[in-house]
Amino acid sequence: SDTEFWDKMQAEWEEMARRNWISENQEAPGHVTISTIEKGYYFHTENPFKDRPGAFEEGLKKMKEGDLPVTILYLEAAILQEPNDAEAWQFLGITQAENENEQAAIVALQR
Repeated sequence: SDTEFWDKMQAEWEEMARRNWISENQEAPGHVTISTIEKGYYFHTENPFKDRPGAFEEGLKKMKEGDLPVTILYLEAAILQEPNDAEAWQFLGITQAENENEQAAIVALQR
């Protein structure tokens, strides 16, 4: 419905603002914009799985089930536990892209 669409758009806008991906002066003359790559990946601040052992494997299970938001949380938890895990970064990037969060997908895949 139209209401659901606009609610989703509002939520996405608020998330982008929270992550400082948008600003009023982004295209101002002489203003240097920091790319999302330079900013880094923004993890969810309240991840219930951040200390859970086997987070990567659980994330892969949730991915197969099609639960993208929970998959993202598990993969983020796995990366917080092992920041140099290239496979976890790759799956996180793919999942973010499938979840239509292109900025996060790009940053994760470049890691």
